Amino acid sequence: MYKKRALVLVGYLSLLALAACWPKVIDDSDIVSIDYEYMFSDWTIVEQWTKEFTIWDAGDLAWIEDIVRWSKQDAEFTGTVDWGQIYKHESNKVLSFQNVHLTEIMWIENPHIWTEVDVNSVWHGVIMSIGQDSDWYDEYLVDFNDPKTYSELSYLIKVTNIEKN
Repeated sequence: MYKKRALVLVGYLSLLALAACWPKVIDDSDIVSIDYEYMFSDWTIVEQWTKEFTIWDAGDLAWIEDIVRWSKQDAEFTGTVDWGQIYKHESNKVLSFQNVHLTEIMWIENPHIWTEVDVNSVWHGVIMSIGQDSDWYDEYLVDFNDPKTYSELSYLIKVTNIEKN
């Protein structure tokens, strides 16, 4: 009889020890450390940082909570970022120029899409499209917004540490 009790007790303690060594999973109120980076489609890194946040804290990283919830340490997540959520694209910084204006006044030879345009060393833009005006002359649409606003961005999130609370 005592052998059965001892065997049940040893089995129970073994299960408790096994549960204590089980990999940690992110749960409510845990403190999570992550490495975050986002990059252009050619893998050029735009920004990267390491932060620590508490699940259900409703901070500025609340959108990341939905991604990492129930994951384990060293888990990695990738996806795309809507540039409109991060950077403000201003429509008043998209201007059109006639071919004569670019070639004769700004001295840009053979302008084409993705050609850089500088105005007074202050505004730096890129030709985004080429169209024709009513007289069939080339007209160039130049975007002077930050390049991050018109490029697709990808993110990589890696869970580096989980502290149970």
